[in-house]
Amino acid sequence: MLQWLMPYKRSSLMTMQPPPYLVNEHYDDRYFDVVNAIEEAKHVYFRGVGIMDVLSAARPGRKEFRIGETGFGAGRLLIALMDFLDNCGITDIAITYNSVELHPVTSERMESILDVFRPETGPLIDQLVRVYSRVEISKPGWHRIQLTRPFGVLNLNLWIGEALEMVHALTIPCDAWFLDGHGPKKNPAMWRHELLMVIGEKTVTGGTCATFTVAGEVRRGLMAAGFSVEQRPGFGGKKSVLKGLKL
Repeated sequence: MLQWLMPYKRSSLMTMQPPPYLVNEHYDDRYFDVVNAIEEAKHVYFRGVGIMDVLSAARPGRKEFRIGETGFGAGRLLIALMDFLDNCGITDIAITYNSVELHPVTSERMESILDVFRPETGPLIDQLVRVYSRVEISKPGWHRIQLTRPFGVLNLNLWIGEALEMVHALTIPCDAWFLDGHGPKKNPAMWRHELLMVIGEKTVTGGTCATFTVAGEVRRGLMAAGFSVEQRPGFGGKKSVLKGLKL
């Protein structure tokens, strides 16, 4: 179950309420800042992993890029990525997007969660909800969806189940990872040493990762997994975020 929580109590002096936060009760943590979540994703993850640098440097012809994501949620990062690439000025891109969700939402819940982004990305939300509604979310394992966009094609491989199972199941390493499974205090299983080590193994040399958290245990875990790590400027009220480069 998901619930909307207001960050401030109502006051007789307040004429307007700030936007609510969407909270996942499994982890007692908000999904995202509803005001800037799309731009936040572009800054933290897409610019964080340098996806435009890779695509711009690719040889003429089909440009392939493989992504791993820990925590699909309602598909917020996927919506933001398609919006980002639709407007990047490059075509003939083939994205393979491997993601995992232990607690999948229904298509109706997905639509209600993403509805706050409808003014920016309405057609993208409609497309994702339409194809996602055909996914049998009660069935563990891989579920494959293809989305055609102006930039090219995006193949979503969604694993219903545990993150370590998904990463082990990958047969081709990823070029980049979006580490987005709630913070280590709220969801420590998503940041455990064993999982980060396998993510390192399933990343190409020179590949990257990005995450919102800069917790010391995450930095140390990524370094043990073969990444060099650095802090980048954050977004909104977040002072800094993390980028990793696979050595």
